[in-house]
Amino acid sequence: MSTQPELPQAGNLTGSLLVATPGLLDPNFRRSILFLSHHSAEEGATGFILNRPVRKTLSDVAKEPVSPEASGAPIFVGGPVGRDEVVLASLQWRPSPISVAFQTFNLDAVFGGTVIPSEWQSGLRAFVGYAGWSRGQLESEIAQKSWFVLPPSRGLIEMPNPDTAWRDLLRGMDPMLKLLADAPDDPSLN
Repeated sequence: MSTQPELPQAGNLTGSLLVATPGLLDPNFRRSILFLSHHSAEEGATGFILNRPVRKTLSDVAKEPVSPEASGAPIFVGGPVGRDEVVLASLQWRPSPISVAFQTFNLDAVFGGTVIPSEWQSGLRAFVGYAGWSRGQLESEIAQKSWFVLPPSRGLIEMPNPDTAWRDLLRGMDPMLKLLADAPDDPSLN
């Protein structure tokens, strides 16, 4: 019996997580977990990959001083679109009611010394690029079984181990998915 969480309804998936299925081989999204920051049937969707850390902070790469609140923000590859853009965002788990608070900040303000409000300082991350889908594109990919759509969870939003998060999640969903999650990237090397 599968232990896969109940999927959100396909109307508006804002705030949901997209988890790449083992069959999704596109290198931009292979074995990725994304947070959908915006989704509508009319406008398409936007999201950020949560499990691709760069292993640097904003202050490590900034060419000018960064405000103290943002200097330690870890950098992630957010997606294949706009790789010349950096989005500073805070993702925070809210237990009551269960939700994810998401807020973006103007990066120029961070370099200009603007203070990020204290309530948004936890969960602060910088994303290089983002993921984007035109109208109907994401729905088509979901119908083709490229993505699992999951409700957010504290463990995935806070993600203490991004390097193993995708495998760990699939291992807990279903025995067959556990086998696929543990398969090597290149089976010919097995």
